[in-house]
Amino acid sequence: MKRSFNKNQKMAVEHGDGPCLVIAGPGSGKTYVLTNRILSLITNKNVNADSILIITFTRAAANEMETRFFDLAKSNKVSFKGYPTFGTFHSIFYDILRNVFGYTNKSLLSDKEEKDILLGILKDIKGLGDKPEAINYVLKDIKNYKLLSERGIKAEPKFISLELFDEIYKVYQRKLYEIKKLDFSDMISKCYELLKSNPNVLTYYQKKYKYILVDEFQDINKLQYDIVKLICKSKNIFVVGDDDQSIYKFRGSYPRVINDFLRDFKRAKVILLNENYRCARQIVKFSKLVIDHNLDRFSKNLVSNRPELGKLEIKAFVDSADENKYLIESIKKYLRDGYKFSDIAILYRTNLLSNSIKMDLSKNNMPYIVKGEEKINTIDDYNSVSNSNAINLMTFHLSKGLEFKTVFIIDANDGLIPHKKSIRENDLEIERRLFYVAMTRAKDSLHILFTTRRFGKDFKPSRFILEAIGG
Repeated sequence: MKRSFNKNQKMAVEHGDGPCLVIAGPGSGKTYVLTNRILSLITNKNVNADSILIITFTRAAANEMETRFFDLAKSNKVSFKGYPTFGTFHSIFYDILRNVFGYTNKSLLSDKEEKDILLGILKDIKGLGDKPEAINYVLKDIKNYKLLSERGIKAEPKFISLELFDEIYKVYQRKLYEIKKLDFSDMISKCYELLKSNPNVLTYYQKKYKYILVDEFQDINKLQYDIVKLICKSKNIFVVGDDDQSIYKFRGSYPRVINDFLRDFKRAKVILLNENYRCARQIVKFSKLVIDHNLDRFSKNLVSNRPELGKLEIKAFVDSADENKYLIESIKKYLRDGYKFSDIAILYRTNLLSNSIKMDLSKNNMPYIVKGEEKINTIDDYNSVSNSNAINLMTFHLSKGLEFKTVFIIDANDGLIPHKKSIRENDLEIERRLFYVAMTRAKDSLHILFTTRRFGKDFKPSRFILEAIGG
């Protein structure tokens, strides 16, 4: 059955030439909009498919979008010449480097090669030598330096002196050049340097990609954005993102990129996708009350497109054991009501918080999968279960982009959510966005659980809960 567009989705899909910013709230159909826009460019605007570039952040997301686009074209019985390019920032920028410099898959530096090169550099340095911990410390400093450089920030080494770091870094980069190897962290910076220094290469890609679409735009870092601007001479750039879901500051993303986009592309059309097709009304209402406390954001009138009220529960427990007992009993009730294990997710701020619930799930013969570990944990009768039927456990960060019928957020206590480190460093807006992302993974039911005692001390509920209750 062919889905219809709401007014704003239709406006985004049918946008013609020129820059466009689509601010897409949770569950607002951004992938649906992106894939239909690609098809619209080809069928309604007579755009050559080869000239369309679609960039997202993970290989899985790029593959899903590519599959959904071709399924859409097939269902609409649309045939065309050429092939849109779907890829991640790293894969697309690496292709550019490979085309110019002849890199192959073997040109990427392996972890072992990385450490062997550093071992050779450090062995003659007094005080460091070939100690494994020294190699790891220096490697962390190098990776952090490169990551912050992508954001336009000069990093100070944490583990060794600046003078020593500069010496090691220069030798390390020279060694990579000599053996014609590319550090994964260098992919983006090398691509930027190439495009800036070689007008012929830049012109080739400017002519090749007339239309650029960027998914999850709020997660882009400064250097990635600079490269996109270089390539996009046509100004036909269509970006989709949500500043409320910018949660990867530690990877170099910055939500202010949306403001930068509006500054750099002054005539950009702005479209808000504010209808949530995923979450029931109670969940949308409560999550909006939380995120509305952030000041550095675009104001949005977020509404649920679903008629169901849904279930929202906030519940206090004496301690973790009490919390876990309730969680297990609640899961059993959902199973009796016809839910599958895979319909349920348990979300937490840090991995450490999952240890006790994992033990209790195992004791109760309940299969679970921990996202990031990618293996099923089962016992007894559940030894034969497939990945498709297990309770989903993951951190808030890893839940982004996913959805489940029922979500349990555990240990929603101040100092844990928001994390005490973020409270000290005044990163409350990022923590609030994390909590918001976790809440909006729930389709039908959202349970937010907290304890009144922990580590022998009184504990308070998360301030985010109190903010929402207080209005």
